[in-house]
Amino acid sequence: MKQKMNILALTSFLLTGLFIQQVTAQDGATLYKTCVACHTIGGGKTVGPDLKGITKRRTNEWLVQFIQSSGKLIKSGDPDAVAVFKQFNNIPMPDNALTVDQINKILAHIDGGEGGAAIDPKQVALQHKVDSMLKTNSPLDILAGKELFNGDRRFENGGASCTSCHNATYNNSGKGGILAKDLTKAYSRLGGFAGIKGIIASAPFPSMLATYKNHPVTEIENAQIQLFLKNTDEQNPVQPVVEKAWFFYAAMVVGLVILLTITGLWFRRKRLSVNHAILKRQEKYSK
Repeated sequence: MKQKMNILALTSFLLTGLFIQQVTAQDGATLYKTCVACHTIGGGKTVGPDLKGITKRRTNEWLVQFIQSSGKLIKSGDPDAVAVFKQFNNIPMPDNALTVDQINKILAHIDGGEGGAAIDPKQVALQHKVDSMLKTNSPLDILAGKELFNGDRRFENGGASCTSCHNATYNNSGKGGILAKDLTKAYSRLGGFAGIKGIIASAPFPSMLATYKNHPVTEIENAQIQLFLKNTDEQNPVQPVVEKAWFFYAAMVVGLVILLTITGLWFRRKRLSVNHAILKRQEKYSK
């Protein structure tokens, strides 16, 4: 009887261990979904580095620190963190509110060599559609991207237009915002479609992250903006200056007024003698 109980206990222990292992792997696959916008596992670098073999290239402690707050590690002067930052166009990896346990589950998933969670047929169909759009480079999709960027067309989930903060010069016109970086040459600067997609899907900048956190850009909208920015890049051989016509003309008017005022005062002094004011006062009080 005692032997049977021991066998049952051992069997229960083994099954429990297998269940925990399966749940841990699933958790890692689920958590990894937030990484796919910028990383691959064996598919080459995109916005960020390829993660295949990352646990062999970096220590666990370093990976935990970098994933939780790459900015903090970069500011500390860590040479590896600074090197990654510079290698990938000075685009910081956004901070993540992940526990050490969650990060370890992600790393375990990466070590398993799997590129992601279970295949979703709908996601596969959507990806085929997006790939076809990018390959076709349709003028209609480019126009849609331009309208989304400039705010002439609303984003499906109600996000703010890109032009609120960015400029992109298209057909020699670019009257976008000046609060953030000019995106006219973003296609070249970020390494093509993948770079633009990653920045939009997983914004590394706090203000952008807050803006689109509850109003995500859809995959189709993301692709249309990618096409638009590819065309702005092709149209402009060099980085254009943001069009600030209103500022330029206002500065010219103010400068002209100042110049005329100074010139008028100078000519007035030259036209009248030094003693002119004194003589005028004497004439006034002598009457």
